[in-house]
Amino acid sequence: MDFETEMKKLSDIAAKMETGDLPLEESMKLYTEAVELTKKLKEYIDEAKLKVEALEGK
Repeated sequence: MDFETEMKKLSDIAAKMETGDLPLEESMKLYTEAVELTKKLKEYIDEAKLKVEALEGK
């Protein structure tokens, strides 16, 4: 998946969790998925930052 798709997925998870209507087990499952997505998104950002720095000659 790409950055935008992963961000949309994370946003959808956040919206579901904000309702407060989920059972604990489902909330924990979504939280775990959100943590993993956050790690992937950070990797995308770190890669992009390295590419920009390389282009700028840093």
